Amino acid sequence: MSALYRKYRPQTFKDLIGQNHIKITLQNEIELDSIGHAYLFCGPRGLGKTTSARLFAKAINCENRKKGESEPCNKCSSCLEVINSSSVDTIEIDAASHTGVDNVRENIIENARFTPTKSKYKVFIIDEVHMLSTAAFNALLKTLEEPPAHVIFILCTTETHKLPQTIISRCQRFDFKKVSTSEMLELLKVVVKSEGKKVTEDVLKNIVVHSEGCVRDAESLLGKVLTLGDDIDMDQAELVLPRTDFRSIAEFLEFLGEKNPTGAIELINKLVEDGVDLQIFTDGLIEFLRKILLLKINYNLSDFGIELDDDSQRSVEKLADIFTYEKLISAIELFMAKSQELKSATIVQFPLEMAVIQFDQNIVCESKDDDFTNISSGAGMRDKIKEKIQNLNHVKEAEIKIEEAKIEEIAEGKEEIVEDVVEEIVEPDILGNEDKSKPKVAIDFNKVKENWSLISEKLLEKNFTLSSLLRISQPLRAKDNVLEIAVKSQFYKDRLECGNHQKAVEDVISEIISAEVRIKGVVQEDLVIPELKEKIDRPAFGMNSAIFKAKENEAKPMPSVDVVADVIGMF
Repeated sequence: MSALYRKYRPQTFKDLIGQNHIKITLQNEIELDSIGHAYLFCGPRGLGKTTSARLFAKAINCENRKKGESEPCNKCSSCLEVINSSSVDTIEIDAASHTGVDNVRENIIENARFTPTKSKYKVFIIDEVHMLSTAAFNALLKTLEEPPAHVIFILCTTETHKLPQTIISRCQRFDFKKVSTSEMLELLKVVVKSEGKKVTEDVLKNIVVHSEGCVRDAESLLGKVLTLGDDIDMDQAELVLPRTDFRSIAEFLEFLGEKNPTGAIELINKLVEDGVDLQIFTDGLIEFLRKILLLKINYNLSDFGIELDDDSQRSVEKLADIFTYEKLISAIELFMAKSQELKSATIVQFPLEMAVIQFDQNIVCESKDDDFTNISSGAGMRDKIKEKIQNLNHVKEAEIKIEEAKIEEIAEGKEEIVEDVVEEIVEPDILGNEDKSKPKVAIDFNKVKENWSLISEKLLEKNFTLSSLLRISQPLRAKDNVLEIAVKSQFYKDRLECGNHQKAVEDVISEIISAEVRIKGVVQEDLVIPELKEKIDRPAFGMNSAIFKAKENEAKPMPSVDVVADVIGMF
Protein backbone atom coordinates (compact mmCIF):
# COMPACT_ATOMS: atom_id res chain seq x y z
CA MET A 1 0.00 0.00 0.00
CA SER A 2 1.37 3.41 -1.00
CA ALA A 3 1.87 6.14 1.60
CA LEU A 4 -1.27 8.17 2.31
CA TYR A 5 0.39 11.47 1.39
CA ARG A 6 1.08 10.06 -2.10
CA LYS A 7 -2.27 8.33 -2.45
CA TYR A 8 -4.21 11.47 -1.50
CA ARG A 9 -1.96 14.00 -3.22
CA PRO A 10 -4.24 16.83 -4.49
CA GLN A 11 -4.92 16.53 -8.22
CA THR A 12 -6.99 19.72 -8.53
CA PHE A 13 -6.76 23.19 -7.01
CA LYS A 14 -10.03 22.47 -5.18
CA ASP A 15 -8.30 19.67 -3.22
CA LEU A 16 -5.40 21.87 -2.12
CA ILE A 17 -5.99 22.96 1.51
CA GLY A 18 -4.61 25.80 3.60
CA GLN A 19 -3.07 27.81 0.75
CA ASN A 20 -5.99 29.86 -0.58
CA HIS A 21 -3.83 32.96 -1.03
CA ILE A 22 -1.65 30.99 -3.46
CA LYS A 23 -4.13 28.87 -5.37
CA ILE A 24 -6.48 31.80 -6.05
CA THR A 25 -3.60 33.80 -7.59
CA LEU A 26 -2.41 30.87 -9.69
CA GLN A 27 -5.94 30.07 -10.87
CA ASN A 28 -6.50 33.68 -11.90
CA GLU A 29 -3.29 33.67 -13.93
CA ILE A 30 -4.34 30.47 -15.70
CA GLU A 31 -7.88 31.72 -16.39
CA LEU A 32 -6.58 35.04 -17.78
CA ASP A 33 -3.76 33.29 -19.68
CA SER A 34 -1.28 35.57 -17.93
CA ILE A 35 1.41 33.04 -17.08
CA GLY A 36 4.71 34.22 -15.60
CA HIS A 37 8.07 32.86 -16.63
CA ALA A 38 9.44 32.07 -13.14
CA TYR A 39 7.84 31.18 -9.80
CA LEU A 40 9.35 30.68 -6.35
CA PHE A 41 7.44 28.42 -3.94
CA CYS A 42 8.88 28.66 -0.44
CA GLY A 43 7.88 27.62 3.06
CA PRO A 44 8.21 24.80 5.63
CA ARG A 45 8.32 21.16 4.56
CA GLY A 46 5.25 19.11 3.77
CA LEU A 47 2.87 21.93 2.84
CA GLY A 48 2.43 21.15 -0.85
CA LYS A 49 5.07 23.18 -2.69
CA THR A 50 6.04 20.44 -5.16
CA THR A 51 2.43 19.27 -5.39
CA SER A 52 1.32 22.80 -6.31
CA ALA A 53 4.09 23.05 -8.89
CA ARG A 54 2.94 19.80 -10.58
CA LEU A 55 -0.67 20.92 -10.39
CA PHE A 56 0.18 24.25 -12.02
CA ALA A 57 2.20 22.51 -14.76
CA LYS A 58 -0.64 20.06 -15.37
CA ALA A 59 -3.27 22.82 -15.58
CA ILE A 60 -1.44 25.07 -18.06
CA ASN A 61 -0.78 22.12 -20.42
CA CYS A 62 -4.17 20.42 -20.04
CA GLU A 63 -5.56 19.55 -23.50
CA ASN A 64 -9.22 19.72 -22.44
CA ARG A 65 -9.12 22.88 -20.34
CA LYS A 66 -11.35 25.58 -21.79
CA LYS A 67 -10.62 29.30 -21.88
CA GLY A 68 -11.51 30.98 -18.58
CA GLU A 69 -11.08 27.73 -16.61
CA SER A 70 -8.20 26.76 -14.34
CA GLU A 71 -8.77 23.17 -13.20
CA PRO A 72 -7.00 20.37 -15.14
CA CYS A 73 -9.22 17.57 -16.50
CA ASN A 74 -6.95 14.76 -15.21
CA LYS A 75 -8.09 12.65 -18.21
CA CYS A 76 -6.12 13.88 -21.22
CA SER A 77 -2.75 12.38 -22.13
CA SER A 78 -0.87 15.46 -20.91
CA CYS A 79 -2.51 15.35 -17.45
CA LEU A 80 -2.01 11.60 -17.10
CA GLU A 81 1.68 11.88 -18.00
CA VAL A 82 2.21 14.50 -15.27
CA ILE A 83 0.28 12.34 -12.76
CA ASN A 84 2.46 9.32 -13.67
CA SER A 85 5.68 11.40 -13.65
CA SER A 86 6.33 10.44 -17.28
CA SER A 87 5.85 13.79 -19.01
CA VAL A 88 8.79 14.86 -21.20
CA ASP A 89 7.61 18.47 -21.04
CA THR A 90 7.38 18.64 -17.23
CA ILE A 91 10.93 18.14 -16.00
CA GLU A 92 11.55 17.69 -12.27
CA ILE A 93 15.10 18.20 -11.03
CA ASP A 94 16.34 17.46 -7.51
CA ALA A 95 18.85 20.22 -6.84
CA ALA A 96 20.16 18.34 -3.81
CA SER A 97 21.69 15.70 -6.09
CA HIS A 98 22.38 18.01 -9.07
CA THR A 99 24.20 20.89 -7.41
CA GLY A 100 26.96 21.59 -9.91
CA VAL A 101 27.16 24.05 -12.76
CA ASP A 102 27.49 21.21 -15.32
CA ASN A 103 24.18 19.75 -14.16
CA VAL A 104 22.47 23.09 -14.70
CA ARG A 105 23.97 23.51 -18.17
CA GLU A 106 23.05 19.99 -19.33
CA ASN A 107 19.67 19.50 -17.65
CA ILE A 108 18.23 23.01 -17.80
CA ILE A 109 20.00 25.51 -20.08
CA GLU A 110 20.52 23.15 -23.04
CA ASN A 111 17.13 21.51 -22.62
CA ALA A 112 15.33 24.87 -22.43
CA ARG A 113 16.36 25.73 -26.00
CA PHE A 114 14.18 23.03 -27.49
CA THR A 115 10.44 23.52 -27.92
CA PRO A 116 8.00 21.28 -26.01
CA THR A 117 7.38 17.87 -27.56
CA LYS A 118 3.56 18.03 -27.43
CA SER A 119 2.53 20.61 -24.82
CA LYS A 120 2.21 24.39 -24.91
CA TYR A 121 4.86 24.95 -22.21
CA LYS A 122 8.01 23.19 -21.08
CA VAL A 123 8.01 23.38 -17.26
CA PHE A 124 11.14 22.97 -15.11
CA ILE A 125 10.37 22.16 -11.45
CA ILE A 126 13.58 22.52 -9.42
CA ASP A 127 13.12 21.07 -5.93
CA GLU A 128 15.34 22.13 -2.99
CA VAL A 129 16.77 24.82 -5.26
CA HIS A 130 18.76 26.35 -2.38
CA MET A 131 21.19 23.40 -2.70
CA LEU A 132 22.59 24.66 -6.02
CA SER A 133 26.16 25.94 -5.94
CA THR A 134 27.03 29.59 -6.49
CA ALA A 135 28.38 28.78 -9.95
CA ALA A 136 25.20 26.89 -10.81
CA PHE A 137 23.06 29.87 -9.74
CA ASN A 138 25.17 32.19 -11.88
CA ALA A 139 24.78 29.88 -14.87
CA LEU A 140 21.02 29.70 -14.36
CA LEU A 141 20.58 33.43 -13.88
CA LYS A 142 20.56 34.56 -17.52
CA THR A 143 18.15 31.84 -18.63
CA LEU A 144 15.90 32.53 -15.66
CA GLU A 145 15.83 36.24 -16.46
CA GLU A 146 15.05 35.89 -20.18
CA PRO A 147 13.84 32.35 -20.88
CA PRO A 148 12.31 31.28 -24.21
CA ALA A 149 8.55 32.01 -24.41
CA HIS A 150 7.71 28.31 -24.09
CA VAL A 151 9.69 27.79 -20.81
CA ILE A 152 8.43 28.20 -17.23
CA PHE A 153 10.57 27.74 -14.14
CA ILE A 154 9.12 26.75 -10.75
CA LEU A 155 11.69 26.82 -7.94
CA CYS A 156 10.80 25.11 -4.64
CA THR A 157 12.72 25.61 -1.39
CA THR A 158 12.42 25.33 2.37
CA GLU A 159 15.31 27.75 2.94
CA THR A 160 14.66 30.92 0.97
CA HIS A 161 17.41 32.83 2.81
CA LYS A 162 20.03 30.69 1.04
CA LEU A 163 18.95 31.86 -2.40
CA PRO A 164 20.79 34.80 -4.02
CA GLN A 165 18.68 37.95 -4.22
CA THR A 166 19.32 38.04 -7.97
CA ILE A 167 17.38 34.77 -8.28
CA ILE A 168 14.55 35.78 -5.90
CA SER A 169 14.02 39.12 -7.64
CA ARG A 170 13.36 37.41 -10.97
CA CYS A 171 10.57 35.18 -9.65
CA GLN A 172 6.99 35.55 -8.51
CA ARG A 173 7.30 34.56 -4.85
CA PHE A 174 4.64 32.52 -3.03
CA ASP A 175 5.01 31.77 0.69
CA PHE A 176 3.28 28.60 1.85
CA LYS A 177 1.78 28.69 5.35
CA LYS A 178 1.13 25.97 7.89
CA VAL A 179 -2.37 24.51 7.69
CA SER A 180 -4.89 25.43 10.39
CA THR A 181 -6.10 22.89 12.95
CA SER A 182 -9.67 22.85 11.63
CA GLU A 183 -8.65 22.31 7.98
CA MET A 184 -6.21 19.57 8.92
CA LEU A 185 -8.80 17.80 11.05
CA GLU A 186 -11.35 17.83 8.22
CA LEU A 187 -8.76 16.44 5.80
CA LEU A 188 -7.91 13.54 8.13
CA LYS A 189 -11.61 12.72 8.58
CA VAL A 190 -12.02 12.52 4.79
CA VAL A 191 -8.99 10.22 4.48
CA VAL A 192 -10.21 7.94 7.29
CA LYS A 193 -13.65 7.69 5.68
CA SER A 194 -12.13 6.94 2.28
CA GLU A 195 -10.02 4.18 3.83
CA GLY A 196 -13.12 2.59 5.36
CA LYS A 197 -11.74 2.86 8.91
CA LYS A 198 -12.99 4.34 12.19
CA VAL A 199 -10.71 6.56 14.27
CA THR A 200 -11.87 8.50 17.33
CA GLU A 201 -11.68 12.28 17.10
CA ASP A 202 -9.25 12.60 20.02
CA VAL A 203 -6.77 10.47 18.05
CA LEU A 204 -7.14 12.70 15.00
CA LYS A 205 -6.68 15.82 17.16
CA ASN A 206 -3.55 14.28 18.63
CA ILE A 207 -2.20 13.67 15.14
CA VAL A 208 -2.94 17.28 14.18
CA VAL A 209 -1.05 18.57 17.24
CA HIS A 210 1.99 16.43 16.44
CA SER A 211 2.00 17.42 12.77
CA GLU A 212 2.31 21.15 13.66
CA GLY A 213 0.50 22.28 10.51
CA CYS A 214 2.43 19.97 8.14
CA VAL A 215 0.07 18.00 5.88
CA ARG A 216 2.59 15.34 4.92
CA ASP A 217 3.50 14.66 8.56
CA ALA A 218 -0.18 14.40 9.50
CA GLU A 219 -0.93 11.91 6.71
CA SER A 220 2.21 9.90 7.53
CA LEU A 221 1.18 9.61 11.20
CA LEU A 222 -2.37 8.69 10.20
CA GLY A 223 -0.98 5.98 7.93
CA LYS A 224 0.83 4.42 10.92
CA VAL A 225 -2.31 4.61 13.04
CA LEU A 226 -4.49 2.97 10.38
CA THR A 227 -2.25 -0.11 10.38
CA LEU A 228 -3.48 -0.89 13.92
CA GLY A 229 -6.96 -2.03 12.86
CA ASP A 230 -10.34 -0.92 11.60
CA ASP A 231 -11.62 0.73 14.79
CA ILE A 232 -8.94 2.73 16.58
CA ASP A 233 -9.09 4.63 19.88
CA MET A 234 -6.50 6.60 21.83
CA ASP A 235 -5.19 3.59 23.78
CA GLN A 236 -4.26 1.84 20.53
CA ALA A 237 -2.97 4.97 18.79
CA GLU A 238 -0.49 5.66 21.58
CA LEU A 239 1.44 2.59 20.40
CA VAL A 240 2.66 4.51 17.35
CA LEU A 241 2.08 8.20 18.11
CA PRO A 242 4.90 10.26 19.65
CA ARG A 243 3.98 10.64 23.29
CA THR A 244 3.58 14.20 24.53
CA ASP A 245 0.83 13.80 27.07
CA PHE A 246 -0.98 17.13 27.34
CA ARG A 247 -2.56 16.10 30.63
CA SER A 248 0.81 15.22 32.13
CA ILE A 249 2.24 18.61 31.16
CA ALA A 250 -0.73 20.45 32.71
CA GLU A 251 -0.50 18.31 35.86
CA PHE A 252 3.25 18.93 36.09
CA LEU A 253 2.76 22.71 35.87
CA GLU A 254 0.02 22.58 38.52
CA PHE A 255 2.49 20.88 40.86
CA LEU A 256 5.01 23.67 40.21
CA GLY A 257 2.40 26.39 40.69
CA GLU A 258 1.18 24.83 43.95
CA LYS A 259 4.78 24.52 45.24
CA ASN A 260 4.56 20.74 45.34
CA PRO A 261 8.03 19.57 44.19
CA THR A 262 7.39 16.04 45.47
CA GLY A 263 4.40 15.58 43.15
CA ALA A 264 6.32 17.05 40.19
CA ILE A 265 9.35 14.77 40.68
CA GLU A 266 7.13 11.70 41.18
CA LEU A 267 5.38 12.54 37.89
CA ILE A 268 8.72 12.81 36.06
CA ASN A 269 9.80 9.40 37.30
CA LYS A 270 6.43 7.89 36.36
CA LEU A 271 6.87 9.23 32.82
CA VAL A 272 10.30 7.57 32.64
CA GLU A 273 8.82 4.26 33.83
CA ASP A 274 6.10 4.54 31.15
CA GLY A 275 8.73 5.01 28.45
CA VAL A 276 7.99 8.67 27.69
CA ASP A 277 10.77 10.54 25.90
CA LEU A 278 11.63 13.35 28.33
CA GLN A 279 13.09 15.45 25.49
CA ILE A 280 9.70 15.45 23.75
CA PHE A 281 7.97 16.07 27.08
CA THR A 282 10.23 19.07 27.82
CA ASP A 283 9.71 20.52 24.34
CA GLY A 284 5.95 20.22 24.86
CA LEU A 285 6.30 21.80 28.31
CA ILE A 286 8.14 24.83 26.91
CA GLU A 287 5.52 25.26 24.18
CA PHE A 288 2.76 25.04 26.82
CA LEU A 289 4.47 27.71 28.95
CA ARG A 290 4.66 29.89 25.86
CA LYS A 291 0.89 29.59 25.38
CA ILE A 292 0.31 30.63 29.00
CA LEU A 293 2.61 33.65 28.58
CA LEU A 294 0.86 34.73 25.36
CA LEU A 295 -2.55 34.35 27.00
CA LYS A 296 -1.48 36.75 29.74
CA ILE A 297 -0.43 39.23 27.05
CA ASN A 298 -3.49 38.86 24.80
CA TYR A 299 -6.69 36.96 25.64
CA ASN A 300 -7.24 35.88 22.02
CA LEU A 301 -4.58 33.26 21.30
CA SER A 302 -5.84 33.02 17.72
CA ASP A 303 -4.11 36.37 17.13
CA PHE A 304 -0.84 34.45 17.51
CA GLY A 305 -1.97 31.59 15.26
CA ILE A 306 -2.72 29.31 18.23
CA GLU A 307 -5.95 27.31 18.28
CA LEU A 308 -6.90 25.28 21.37
CA ASP A 309 -9.74 22.91 22.11
CA ASP A 310 -12.01 23.62 25.09
CA ASP A 311 -10.06 21.46 27.56
CA SER A 312 -6.75 22.99 26.57
CA GLN A 313 -8.18 26.50 26.79
CA ARG A 314 -9.45 25.87 30.32
CA SER A 315 -6.11 24.44 31.41
CA VAL A 316 -4.16 27.37 29.98
CA GLU A 317 -6.50 29.90 31.64
CA LYS A 318 -6.28 28.08 34.97
CA LEU A 319 -2.48 28.07 34.90
CA ALA A 320 -2.40 31.71 33.78
CA ASP A 321 -4.12 32.53 37.08
CA ILE A 322 -1.41 30.67 39.00
CA PHE A 323 1.77 31.90 37.29
CA THR A 324 3.00 35.49 37.32
CA TYR A 325 5.10 36.87 34.44
CA GLU A 326 8.25 36.43 36.53
CA LYS A 327 7.47 32.79 37.29
CA LEU A 328 6.70 32.05 33.64
CA ILE A 329 9.91 33.65 32.38
CA SER A 330 11.91 31.88 35.07
CA ALA A 331 10.31 28.53 34.17
CA ILE A 332 10.81 28.97 30.41
CA GLU A 333 14.47 29.93 30.77
CA LEU A 334 15.07 27.13 33.26
CA PHE A 335 13.49 24.34 31.17
CA MET A 336 15.09 25.59 27.95
CA ALA A 337 18.47 25.21 29.65
CA LYS A 338 17.55 21.76 31.01
CA SER A 339 16.36 20.69 27.56
CA GLN A 340 19.97 20.95 26.37
CA GLU A 341 21.27 19.07 29.42
CA LEU A 342 18.86 16.18 28.77
CA LYS A 343 20.78 15.23 25.62
CA SER A 344 23.90 14.25 27.56
CA ALA A 345 22.47 13.35 30.98
CA THR A 346 23.75 10.14 32.59
CA ILE A 347 20.53 9.84 34.59
CA VAL A 348 17.89 10.83 32.09
CA GLN A 349 15.42 12.42 34.52
CA PHE A 350 17.98 14.19 36.71
CA PRO A 351 18.06 17.56 34.82
CA LEU A 352 14.28 17.88 35.17
CA GLU A 353 14.40 16.91 38.85
CA MET A 354 17.02 19.62 39.39
CA ALA A 355 14.83 22.10 37.50
CA VAL A 356 11.88 21.36 39.80
CA ILE A 357 14.03 21.98 42.91
CA GLN A 358 15.54 25.17 41.45
CA PHE A 359 12.13 26.53 40.53
CA ASP A 360 10.63 25.64 43.92
CA GLN A 361 13.49 27.25 45.83
CA ASN A 362 13.57 30.23 43.46
CA ILE A 363 17.21 29.60 42.60
CA VAL A 364 18.30 31.61 39.58
CA CYS A 365 21.66 30.59 38.22
CA GLU A 366 23.98 32.82 36.20
CA SER A 367 21.44 35.61 35.83
CA LYS A 368 22.75 38.79 34.22
CA ASP A 369 20.18 40.90 36.04
CA ASP A 370 21.16 41.65 39.63
CA ASP A 371 17.63 42.78 40.48
CA PHE A 372 16.21 39.44 39.35
CA THR A 373 18.92 37.50 41.16
CA ASN A 374 17.99 39.35 44.35
CA ILE A 375 14.29 38.70 43.94
CA SER A 376 14.35 36.31 46.88
CA SER A 377 16.41 38.56 49.13
CA GLY A 378 14.46 40.76 51.49
CA ALA A 379 16.90 43.66 51.16
CA GLY A 380 16.81 43.74 47.34
CA MET A 381 13.01 43.54 47.23
CA ARG A 382 12.58 46.05 50.05
CA ASP A 383 14.71 48.70 48.30
CA LYS A 384 12.90 48.27 44.99
CA ILE A 385 9.48 48.57 46.62
CA LYS A 386 10.45 51.69 48.57
CA GLU A 387 11.72 53.28 45.37
CA LYS A 388 8.45 52.54 43.54
CA ILE A 389 6.31 53.82 46.40
CA GLN A 390 8.23 57.08 46.72
CA ASN A 391 7.79 57.73 42.97
CA LEU A 392 3.99 57.72 43.31
CA ASN A 393 2.87 61.33 43.54
CA HIS A 394 -0.41 60.66 45.33
CA VAL A 395 1.17 58.84 48.31
CA LYS A 396 1.75 61.06 51.32
CA GLU A 397 4.94 60.92 53.34
CA ALA A 398 3.18 59.67 56.46
CA GLU A 399 1.51 56.87 54.52
CA ILE A 400 4.87 55.81 53.05
CA LYS A 401 6.29 55.33 56.54
CA ILE A 402 3.32 53.21 57.60
CA GLU A 403 3.55 51.00 54.54
CA GLU A 404 7.34 50.65 54.80
CA ALA A 405 6.83 49.16 58.25
CA LYS A 406 4.60 46.50 56.65
CA ILE A 407 7.14 45.83 53.93
CA GLU A 408 9.92 45.29 56.48
CA GLU A 409 7.88 42.42 57.90
CA ILE A 410 6.80 40.63 54.72
CA ALA A 411 9.26 41.40 51.95
CA GLU A 412 11.45 38.39 52.53
CA GLY A 413 11.01 36.94 49.06
CA LYS A 414 7.25 36.43 49.38
CA GLU A 415 6.37 38.19 46.18
CA GLU A 416 2.63 37.37 46.20
CA ILE A 417 2.15 39.10 49.57
CA VAL A 418 4.31 42.02 48.44
CA GLU A 419 2.15 42.45 45.33
CA ASP A 420 -0.97 42.63 47.47
CA VAL A 421 0.57 45.21 49.78
CA VAL A 422 1.86 47.43 47.00
CA GLU A 423 -1.50 47.25 45.20
CA GLU A 424 -3.11 48.27 48.50
CA ILE A 425 -0.71 51.20 48.76
CA VAL A 426 -1.67 52.61 45.38
CA GLU A 427 -5.44 52.07 45.88
CA PRO A 428 -6.95 55.58 46.02
CA ASP A 429 -9.92 54.54 48.18
CA ILE A 430 -7.70 53.20 50.97
CA LEU A 431 -5.41 56.21 50.83
CA GLY A 432 -8.36 58.58 50.84
CA ASN A 433 -6.81 60.60 48.05
CA GLU A 434 -9.62 60.63 45.50
CA ASP A 435 -9.84 63.66 43.27
CA LYS A 436 -12.27 65.90 45.14
CA SER A 437 -12.56 68.34 42.26
CA LYS A 438 -14.86 66.06 40.24
CA PRO A 439 -18.55 66.21 41.19
CA LYS A 440 -20.15 62.97 42.37
CA VAL A 441 -22.71 62.15 39.68
CA ALA A 442 -24.67 58.90 39.64
CA ILE A 443 -23.82 56.69 36.68
CA ASP A 444 -26.37 56.49 33.86
CA PHE A 445 -26.21 52.71 33.33
CA ASN A 446 -28.19 52.81 30.07
CA LYS A 447 -25.71 55.31 28.69
CA VAL A 448 -22.85 52.96 29.59
CA LYS A 449 -24.51 50.04 27.77
CA GLU A 450 -25.29 52.15 24.71
CA ASN A 451 -21.68 53.33 24.47
CA TRP A 452 -19.94 50.05 25.39
CA SER A 453 -18.55 49.51 21.87
CA LEU A 454 -17.41 53.12 21.72
CA ILE A 455 -15.66 52.72 25.09
CA SER A 456 -13.80 49.67 23.77
CA GLU A 457 -12.78 51.51 20.60
CA LYS A 458 -11.67 54.59 22.54
CA LEU A 459 -9.61 52.42 24.87
CA LEU A 460 -7.84 50.96 21.83
CA GLU A 461 -5.91 54.23 21.58
CA LYS A 462 -4.34 53.52 24.99
CA ASN A 463 -4.13 49.75 25.24
CA PHE A 464 -5.12 47.18 22.60
CA THR A 465 -5.05 44.29 25.09
CA LEU A 466 -7.33 46.09 27.54
CA SER A 467 -9.70 47.03 24.73
CA SER A 468 -9.83 43.35 23.79
CA LEU A 469 -10.71 42.47 27.39
CA LEU A 470 -13.68 44.86 27.40
CA ARG A 471 -15.00 43.27 24.23
CA ILE A 472 -15.32 39.93 26.03
CA SER A 473 -16.87 41.53 29.13
CA GLN A 474 -20.11 43.41 29.68
CA PRO A 475 -21.49 46.05 32.07
CA LEU A 476 -23.52 44.38 34.82
CA ARG A 477 -24.98 47.08 37.08
CA ALA A 478 -24.25 50.54 38.48
CA LYS A 479 -24.67 51.92 41.98
CA ASP A 480 -23.85 55.56 42.69
CA ASN A 481 -20.51 56.03 40.93
CA VAL A 482 -19.42 52.36 40.95
CA LEU A 483 -19.83 50.37 37.72
CA GLU A 484 -19.70 46.57 38.01
CA ILE A 485 -18.32 44.78 34.93
CA ALA A 486 -18.99 41.05 34.38
CA VAL A 487 -15.93 39.01 33.34
CA LYS A 488 -15.55 35.30 32.63
CA SER A 489 -12.76 34.38 35.06
CA GLN A 490 -10.72 35.56 38.03
CA PHE A 491 -7.77 36.02 35.66
CA TYR A 492 -9.71 38.60 33.64
CA LYS A 493 -10.91 40.32 36.84
CA ASP A 494 -7.32 40.66 38.06
CA ARG A 495 -6.20 42.13 34.74
CA LEU A 496 -9.09 44.58 34.73
CA GLU A 497 -8.52 45.83 38.26
CA CYS A 498 -4.74 45.97 38.41
CA GLY A 499 -2.82 49.24 38.50
CA ASN A 500 -2.94 51.36 35.37
CA HIS A 501 -5.50 49.06 33.70
CA GLN A 502 -8.25 50.11 36.11
CA LYS A 503 -7.42 53.80 35.84
CA ALA A 504 -7.33 53.68 32.02
CA VAL A 505 -10.80 52.09 31.85
CA GLU A 506 -12.23 54.50 34.43
CA ASP A 507 -10.84 57.53 32.60
CA VAL A 508 -12.31 56.49 29.25
CA ILE A 509 -15.75 55.63 30.65
CA SER A 510 -15.83 58.85 32.71
CA GLU A 511 -14.98 60.90 29.63
CA ILE A 512 -17.65 59.28 27.44
CA ILE A 513 -20.57 59.38 29.91
CA SER A 514 -19.50 62.68 31.55
CA ALA A 515 -19.54 61.32 35.10
CA GLU A 516 -16.90 60.09 37.51
CA VAL A 517 -16.76 56.29 37.40
CA ARG A 518 -15.11 53.65 39.55
CA ILE A 519 -15.09 50.09 38.16
CA LYS A 520 -15.28 46.73 39.85
CA GLY A 521 -14.93 43.30 38.20
CA VAL A 522 -17.48 40.55 38.93
CA VAL A 523 -16.66 36.96 37.90
CA GLN A 524 -19.44 35.15 36.02
CA GLU A 525 -18.11 31.87 34.60
CA ASP A 526 -21.29 31.32 32.54
CA LEU A 527 -20.99 34.74 30.90
CA VAL A 528 -21.92 34.68 27.21
CA ILE A 529 -20.92 37.58 24.96
CA PRO A 530 -22.67 37.62 21.55
CA GLU A 531 -19.83 39.61 20.02
CA LEU A 532 -17.15 37.24 21.35
CA LYS A 533 -16.33 35.82 17.93
CA GLU A 534 -15.76 39.23 16.46
CA LYS A 535 -12.28 40.74 16.53
CA ILE A 536 -11.18 44.32 16.55
CA ASP A 537 -10.30 45.20 12.99
CA ARG A 538 -6.80 46.50 13.45
CA PRO A 539 -6.47 47.84 9.88
CA ALA A 540 -9.62 49.92 10.49
CA PHE A 541 -7.68 51.76 13.17
CA GLY A 542 -4.64 52.23 10.99
CA MET A 543 -2.59 49.18 11.83
CA ASN A 544 0.05 50.16 9.31
CA SER A 545 0.41 53.66 10.64
CA ALA A 546 3.37 54.57 12.81
CA ILE A 547 1.02 55.96 15.45
CA PHE A 548 -0.94 52.71 15.81
CA LYS A 549 2.21 50.61 15.99
CA ALA A 550 3.66 52.88 18.65
CA LYS A 551 0.44 52.71 20.66
CA GLU A 552 0.21 48.94 20.29
CA ASN A 553 3.81 48.42 21.39
CA GLU A 554 3.25 50.78 24.29
CA ALA A 555 0.15 48.81 25.30
CA LYS A 556 1.68 45.35 25.24
CA PRO A 557 2.41 44.14 28.77
CA MET A 558 6.12 43.53 28.93
CA PRO A 559 7.22 41.23 31.73
CA SER A 560 9.72 42.83 34.07
CA VAL A 561 12.22 41.39 36.47
CA ASP A 562 10.76 43.67 39.09
CA VAL A 563 7.72 42.08 40.73
CA VAL A 564 6.25 45.47 41.63
CA ALA A 565 6.15 46.60 37.99
CA ASP A 566 3.29 44.22 37.19
CA VAL A 567 1.30 45.37 40.22
CA ILE A 568 1.46 49.09 39.60
CA GLY A 569 0.65 48.66 35.89
CA MET A 570 4.03 49.49 34.37
CA PHE A 571 4.00 46.58 31.93
